[in-house]
Amino acid sequence: MKYRIRICQGVNCQNHLSEDLFRHTKKLTSGNPNIEIEKRNCMNLCTKSPNMEIIDGTGQSTIYNKLDYKKLEYIINDRTRN
Repeated sequence: MKYRIRICQGVNCQNHLSEDLFRHTKKLTSGNPNIEIEKRNCMNLCTKSPNMEIIDGTGQSTIYNKLDYKKLEYIINDRTRN
């Protein structure tokens, strides 16, 4: 199944290290052809930053909030496991 992972790059998310989380996500998923990583403009969830959206192959979108490295790794491993 294909996954698209979008990391919010709004100002508040950037203040909460979303750029670092973006780079970490790229490292975690490198070599997996079923995962696309992209930056996304503000998701308007600033009070819950940093934010990430995962869209699966069926088009189902799920938003995750208040990310840190540990939570990010858990979500990606749990959601994209085949």
